[in-house]
Amino acid sequence: MSVSHASLEGEYVHNVYSRLATYQPPDKPHLPSPRVWPKVTKFVESQKDGCLILDVGCGEAKYSHPTGHVIGIDSCPDILMSPKQPSVDRIIAHAISLPFRNNCADALLNVSVLHHLSTVKRRRKVLEECGRVMKPGAQMLLYVWAFEQPNGSFNSQDLLVPWNLHETSINGRLPKVKFHKNSTKEQRIIENSISISAPSESPPNQTWLNSFMNKVSYVKNSLPSSIFSTSASPSLPNATPRFYPNASKNSIILGIKRWSPMLSRRLASMIISVEEQYADELTDQIMRDSITETMATLRDVSFYRFYHVFKRGELEELIESTGMFLIQQTTFEHGNWCVIAEKIDIQEGV
Repeated sequence: MSVSHASLEGEYVHNVYSRLATYQPPDKPHLPSPRVWPKVTKFVESQKDGCLILDVGCGEAKYSHPTGHVIGIDSCPDILMSPKQPSVDRIIAHAISLPFRNNCADALLNVSVLHHLSTVKRRRKVLEECGRVMKPGAQMLLYVWAFEQPNGSFNSQDLLVPWNLHETSINGRLPKVKFHKNSTKEQRIIENSISISAPSESPPNQTWLNSFMNKVSYVKNSLPSSIFSTSASPSLPNATPRFYPNASKNSIILGIKRWSPMLSRRLASMIISVEEQYADELTDQIMRDSITETMATLRDVSFYRFYHVFKRGELEELIESTGMFLIQQTTFEHGNWCVIAEKIDIQEGV
């Protein structure tokens, strides 16, 4: 599926954050407080007295300096309406075009911003803008979501990630999760993230494909028709690669891997050495439960957000490609890559 960056970022980043800023669940009068990263707080408080810190993509503008000044920048007007801290000013602007003069900031925060940009070119442009407004020697702290997760693995780097994922009862029971007992929610989010970039793979064996399609068609006839009706799934995101058992053969195989890691992994767990025997060894109940569970879970998601999850070393390579920074530190923290980069003192063009 080919989706423009404007469509992805508009519908699955900007619009979603606007909705989240004004959203109140019917059973909860207030949303939980925004997450504050201790390492970010430490970085901010380590800056000198009287400093100017730019918080790019500030959201609720959570960070402040006791003797310095913080300016929060965000493109979402609704989220900037939240109560502000006295020492933090907030302005509406996009990270790709910062409204500041060159070399003015003593430090810069770029926390959970780059992973919402849909192309390498746009991510690099944001870094170049950050470098432009920073003083030589100033440091930038970056956080991005990592492809490598401690309790699971994403099936792609470009994803629609569910927010407020509900526990969905299937046949009177909650789905069983085999990961760490304290990571159930995290694991389910990973499992139900939707890939929006098609993998490049060789086509499957046609003999196996015919057998598999016969099995899927048989199982589909025993499932409630409401599971696959368009009226029953109005909340599925427009960018979702569709997967229905009455689709073409190639769409079925591609859809399993792109659309539902949950279903893909269940089926993959039953692979035996001879490929042609794959379909014969599938049980009807596993397929019924997998398809039903996946459809039900996706319909219960409140919002989807676009993320590009970064592989190890990818963020550092992107930062260095601007020619404006030196990497000072890289750490992995709670499923995120964290980098501190310092602006190089280049005399020409500064």
